[in-house]
Amino acid sequence: MMRGTMALSSRGWLRLGCVTALMGAACSDDGVPASGSASATGTDDSLSSDATIDETSADTTPGSATQTGTGTSQTTAATTTDPSGPGDTGTTAVDTSSSDPTGSSDPTGSSDATGSGSGDSGDSSASASESSSGGGTDTGAVEDCTCAPGTDVIYVLSDNAELWSFDPVTYDFAFVGAFQCANEFGTFSMGVDRKGIAWVMFQSADLYTIDVNNPAMCVDPGYNPNQMGFGLFGMAFVSESVENPCDRLYGNTYSGGLGFQEGPNFGTLGSLDPASLLIDPIGSTDYDGAELTGTGDGRLFGFAGVNPAKLVEFDKTDATVLDILPLGALELTNAFAFGFFGGDFYMFTENNTGLASQVTHLDYDDSDMSGMQELEVVVDAAPIRIVGAGVSTCVPVIDPQ
Repeated sequence: MMRGTMALSSRGWLRLGCVTALMGAACSDDGVPASGSASATGTDDSLSSDATIDETSADTTPGSATQTGTGTSQTTAATTTDPSGPGDTGTTAVDTSSSDPTGSSDPTGSSDATGSGSGDSGDSSASASESSSGGGTDTGAVEDCTCAPGTDVIYVLSDNAELWSFDPVTYDFAFVGAFQCANEFGTFSMGVDRKGIAWVMFQSADLYTIDVNNPAMCVDPGYNPNQMGFGLFGMAFVSESVENPCDRLYGNTYSGGLGFQEGPNFGTLGSLDPASLLIDPIGSTDYDGAELTGTGDGRLFGFAGVNPAKLVEFDKTDATVLDILPLGALELTNAFAFGFFGGDFYMFTENNTGLASQVTHLDYDDSDMSGMQELEVVVDAAPIRIVGAGVSTCVPVIDPQ
């Protein structure tokens, strides 16, 4: 970990800490949070405060028309909160860990897309021998892990089953399509694989798949909900490694009803076997309710925790924590999600209306070379309330600009 200072100005960005070494999905909850859990009021004023608060970094062991979101030029003063409870107002000192940002499932009934993906991930080989990660079995089978068309953006999911894309370069949202899966209502989370298949979880904890290039076609892959203690879970696809671009779906459990919570062994990380559609538990986490995102070089991250929310990097083989970055004044809201793109992260949380989401950009790789990791609200009001985000591992691992 590296110690630095945190300052949040009124332009909407937050300096999270000095960076001297660089390496290189949203749960919707209608319940009332328990003490110490994320606010269920739908109000997110966390990035509009001028106060600074003492914060201790947690050190844990275990198409159609395009619509542009409204960007902000408002800055907020950095506030961070002690993870053990509400902090006192005062000068902030923050421990941050500078992570190294270096750096398929085959759904039933989906078409086999073979288009080439875009981006600078450098890992879209046409085929690869699938390796096992997170407890899966290595069959030695050769799998086509080519990037399908349309897998080079972040996809976001509305609470009323609409699929949109988000361009992290222009901050534009574009409507992709609406879908209806059987008699399901109430979306919960989403992950997108390299073939352009979005795996959508509903409030029933059942999973369906839709093709991002034809979202009106919803397929029931035959997943059996509530396996191994996994009901609802936030999810993401992650490549096996730098050498093997083939991806696997990972999830972190959410018990539901009490708001998002943080504590020893509150959650479980697992993976979904793409052939059997069986859950394989990997290990315990400290997060009851976390959204996940993965990278093309094999890294797994979570947007999780309370007082404040945190960016957590997990070892996907055993669920151990590799790094934690507290996110200052940013907190989880009833609907939240996030995605990785080009070395950075984009967090989607409810704005102060509770009816739409705002977008916060974390300059994780310090691409502006300021020596700091900064949080900035780049869209004040998205066209939808976002409950899930899916990013394939075809998106660039480093800044494409």
